Amino acid sequence: MDNKAFSTTLQSLRKEKKVTQEQLATHLGVSPQAVSKWENGSYPEGDLLPRIADFFEVSIDYLYGRTGRDKSFEQIVFEKVSEVCAKEYERTGKAEGHADFAKLIRNIHWAIQTGGWINNEAFWERPIDPIDYPKMGSVVMDNVMYSYFGCREDNDFYLFLDDPEGKDVMERLFRDTEKLEELFRILSDRDNIAIIAYLYSLAPGEYAGVDTIAKATGVKKSKVAASLEDMMQKLHNSSNKALTYVKEVTTEMENVIYGVDPSLGGLFMGLMMIAREYTEPPVGFSMQMNGRSTSWLKKKK
Repeated sequence: MDNKAFSTTLQSLRKEKKVTQEQLATHLGVSPQAVSKWENGSYPEGDLLPRIADFFEVSIDYLYGRTGRDKSFEQIVFEKVSEVCAKEYERTGKAEGHADFAKLIRNIHWAIQTGGWINNEAFWERPIDPIDYPKMGSVVMDNVMYSYFGCREDNDFYLFLDDPEGKDVMERLFRDTEKLEELFRILSDRDNIAIIAYLYSLAPGEYAGVDTIAKATGVKKSKVAASLEDMMQKLHNSSNKALTYVKEVTTEMENVIYGVDPSLGGLFMGLMMIAREYTEPPVGFSMQMNGRSTSWLKKKK
């Protein structure tokens, strides 16, 4: 058996994980001198090998240089996703239409959703019902997480919320709500919804002026101008440019034209999707696991 391979591998893994000999020794319940000896040619007791392998997330064979390093689950998923993207691009020649990639991502999320069901022994395809079917959803929740899947063509989305202990994630949603109040105020106006919808119908880099927007939406020009000014004041700042504008200068006049930031477009569509799901909830659940025993918000916080 190649003790040099073991010593070299152990030292390399320890440095990669950025732990000292003392820290590794503490974890294993041995002395730092024992770890030092292992890295200089000796071997640990046999019952320590599984613990060492588990600590570094490798196999025992890898410690002895007998096999390649086991890939992490994350690495396997990364490689599969990357492979699908590359093959899809080779097949279509398009970088903006990842249908295969999107399907894989949905399936991975659904596998995670159903995998949390202890009594479930095999992966099963997520039901996606036609629009004329009753709306169904899927919920998995406990005291630290919440995930929701829509299971109909018009509510085909996935939401994951993590609520780690001590982070006050949920409580923070209800603090300093001034910006939220402004957003909901703007969205409570039907004309504003029409204006925003038109802006989101523009292609990336495309802009429209007040006259064009008024004509397309049927909203009075004066209302369009006032609403856009209000939105730009409340929704546009140095850190948030959901709505954007440029100044179009001609020999006759200077005109402001408006557009949206495509990077934030998905967030807005997600907001609208969740809002509709909340106001038009599913009639049932394809799968629901409720392990939550605490309130959503802590009263003292």
